[in-house]
Amino acid sequence: MRIVIAGCGRVGSDLAVTFADRDHDVSVIGIDDSDFERLGSTFNGTTHVGLAHDVGVQRDAGMEHADAFVAVTPSDNTNLMAVQVAKKAFDVPRALARLDDPARAESYRALDVQFVAASTLVSRVIYEEIVDEEFQYHVSFSGGDVEVVEMKVSEAGAGAELGELEIDGEVRVAAVRRGSHTYVPAPDFQLREGDLVVAAMRFKARSKLRRFVEEDVR
Repeated sequence: MRIVIAGCGRVGSDLAVTFADRDHDVSVIGIDDSDFERLGSTFNGTTHVGLAHDVGVQRDAGMEHADAFVAVTPSDNTNLMAVQVAKKAFDVPRALARLDDPARAESYRALDVQFVAASTLVSRVIYEEIVDEEFQYHVSFSGGDVEVVEMKVSEAGAGAELGELEIDGEVRVAAVRRGSHTYVPAPDFQLREGDLVVAAMRFKARSKLRRFVEEDVR
């Protein structure tokens, strides 16, 4: 994939290096050359100096051929404008903005801008670490109570069939990781202690699954 990233702070640089290390074609937009020092000497993508929402800068970064654009500058306004330019001027297939101020969420939705609310994400992860350690948090979706979680099968859950975990309308398992193998399992797939189960679930379903999972997932 060709990825263009606007912003090269801690989040942008980590994201750029992660994509590049996985053999994606990455371009990074920063406000000045010093921004790119975080990328390290082994970064094999391209760097571009300028404003994230400038059409010319986005074009130089290869937006015309990009599969995805991510705006993660420290400014919510810049991220919003950058995504709008990418969508309207270049019709980029995927565009995602970082949002620091949750109060702006409705404005982003009204403008049809997909976003990740950084403060909400961090607070939710902290909550999970303190209150619900057995469910490792991955992501939740705005406007609902559905989330994607990881859970490790406990000794008590060993021998159960996957279908026992699934609850119509509440829990749906996507995959099971066992050792070095990942399975997309059928309902009669038999679980073993230590299996890592990834599922989409409603928050209210957590209490129904506790007997299957370990109290601490790391």
